Amino acid sequence: MKIFHPKQFMLDKGQSLKLIPLGGVGDVTKNMYIYEYDNDIVIIDCGVGFPDEAMPGVDLVIPDISYLRERINKIRGIIITHGHEDHIGGLPYIWPELQVPIYTQKLTAGFIKAKFSEHNLPKNKIFEVKINEELNLGCFKVSFYQVSHSVPDSTGVVLRTPVGLIIHQADFKIDWTPVSGQVTDVSTVSRLGAEGVLLLLIDCLRIDKPGFNKSEKSIEESFEQVARETKGKLLITMTSSNVSRMQQAINVSQRLGRKVAVVGRSFENNFQVSRDLGYLHVPPSVMIASDAINSFAPNRLLVLIAGAQGQPDSSLSRVANEEHKLIKLKVGDSVLFSADPIPSTESAQNALIDSLTTLGANVYYSAITDSLHVSGHAALEELRLMVNLIKPKFMMPIGGTYRHMKKFSQVFTNMGYETDKILQVLDGDILEVKPDNMKVSNRIEVQNVFVDGLGIGDVGHVVLRDRKVMSEEGIVVVVVPIDQHSGKSEGEIDVISRGFVFEEQSGGLLDEAKTLLKNNLDKHHHKISDWRFTRKLVEDTLERFFYQATLRRPLILSIIVEV
Repeated sequence: MKIFHPKQFMLDKGQSLKLIPLGGVGDVTKNMYIYEYDNDIVIIDCGVGFPDEAMPGVDLVIPDISYLRERINKIRGIIITHGHEDHIGGLPYIWPELQVPIYTQKLTAGFIKAKFSEHNLPKNKIFEVKINEELNLGCFKVSFYQVSHSVPDSTGVVLRTPVGLIIHQADFKIDWTPVSGQVTDVSTVSRLGAEGVLLLLIDCLRIDKPGFNKSEKSIEESFEQVARETKGKLLITMTSSNVSRMQQAINVSQRLGRKVAVVGRSFENNFQVSRDLGYLHVPPSVMIASDAINSFAPNRLLVLIAGAQGQPDSSLSRVANEEHKLIKLKVGDSVLFSADPIPSTESAQNALIDSLTTLGANVYYSAITDSLHVSGHAALEELRLMVNLIKPKFMMPIGGTYRHMKKFSQVFTNMGYETDKILQVLDGDILEVKPDNMKVSNRIEVQNVFVDGLGIGDVGHVVLRDRKVMSEEGIVVVVVPIDQHSGKSEGEIDVISRGFVFEEQSGGLLDEAKTLLKNNLDKHHHKISDWRFTRKLVEDTLERFFYQATLRRPLILSIIVEV
């Protein structure tokens, strides 16, 4: 691999490089980082986040690219570090606005092309880059090195910039015997450290895990043990891009004479791409189509199924709710979770585990059997090793919550780094990077952008608040006929309760509400021509009344009818 000599750049002592995270700091998901110098921008990663309980009806959360919309002509490309959803999942929703080249490794390029096909997007700007290739993107010279992670073709990104050498190290771990055979290239990492690294951005999610992670290879033995214990069919769920786990499940199935079916759109897509590109080795006799599941005895089946995080629309959730058309769980069947919940999805995964257990299945998950999952993120000693090899002047923890970032700072302060050399930056902060110093100089306003059905960004916090109120407190629809000449209420006001009180048992309450509302409207009839005032009067009157009577605050929807 060719290494650029640092003298190829005349270091700019005056002008600064801007580094702006749009997601991925203070939050584990929707990773996206802007590197901007003068008239050039390079973006690293473009991921999604996942909705929590406070986001009813939302499918995905993506970064806010408002800052980029006015600077599209400066963007030289998007670099993708690896193929997990929190690093590539935002592309189908964000790329159509930017339409700039995407550069990444072979498997990740395959995953992205499959997504673009699904969204009817052109694939001619997705470029596969070999691990030893270099890119010239404006003033940025970009190269890569291989790292171990839970998906093959994971990389560290090297940015040679006018202010110095920057390493962007997203998700990684130190695994000397990975299933994929792709070990972290500590030789190149060490050589870069000797060259002199100004700033290291580094994954910090597992900073509070002492020691080293176990090797990914240890998972296969656990899969086999559960498969031998299971008298019926075995369902295994994991991150849909965890190709190494898929391979180990296939290996176990082949040894034990179980057929393998893949269920779930994301799983099926990634499985097929990995197989077509040679990252999965699958004997033809092992695989069966998902619609052939019921043609085989349960004890001869192993099903790879999507839904490890408890996503409500996933295949595994449909199984748990007895709504899946192909898979029905029975006593003797087993479900194995080979993925820990990401922050914000813990309750969803726990609820899913409870539902599956209620159906009589044996459910295996890492909280009770820690051999079922090995993290793809570096533990404490792996982080120390990486930092000691790179020896950066400044560091910035990424890919974790604020508590992980704080812990990272404490750990490396104790190892001799000065506190001001470890930068704790939040989404939207503008980090000004110079050869000798860096600081947060300003910030841009960023907010979560919600993907809801076919809409992107058309659901905001007001809509989510209303959905939350409706789900918890119910809704009251009020139809008010108003005489357009006199401004007085005309005829009977209709008050309809849905999810608030049962009308047949609470008729007196609703009748009282009608009377109170009619009196208030007649009292203010001279202002009735202002329909905004009328609606607010209706909503305020009923909100106060219902809260005093029931201590509940239903959503009030008023309909004014002119008669």
